[in-house]
Amino acid sequence: MVKAKISISRIVVSILGFLLFGMFSSFQTNDVTQYGTAAWLMDAWLIGYAILAIICFYNVFRPLPSRYFLALSILTFGLAVFRATQINWNEPLFCFIAPEEFAKRNPAGNETGGLVIMTLWLLLMWFVNHRNERTTVSG
Repeated sequence: MVKAKISISRIVVSILGFLLFGMFSSFQTNDVTQYGTAAWLMDAWLIGYAILAIICFYNVFRPLPSRYFLALSILTFGLAVFRATQINWNEPLFCFIAPEEFAKRNPAGNETGGLVIMTLWLLLMWFVNHRNERTTVSG
């Protein structure tokens, strides 16, 4: 019975991740016109979010080893720390709380936030998959 509950949590978290990061990737298409983001950077964000959405979708049907999620979370956290070093702390950070002209001058805040969200979701996926692996081995 516990095994089914854990499997359901993996499926639910994976589907929510697929929907969330699929939506995030679609939002990236307006960055060039709205925030003046370089086209290559917009493409990188779109691809990054899309890859995470695909990984979440795949995890619904075939659970990936939890170590993959942990490794990816370490990578995205490292990228978040790197991007955070480029934040202009004299400007407002996030476009949803700052006027558009400030968001254009300080995109590192938004991008760091996106990387932190990715890191947290990957850690959630690691936890759910790891719990499932432990139950499968001991059960």
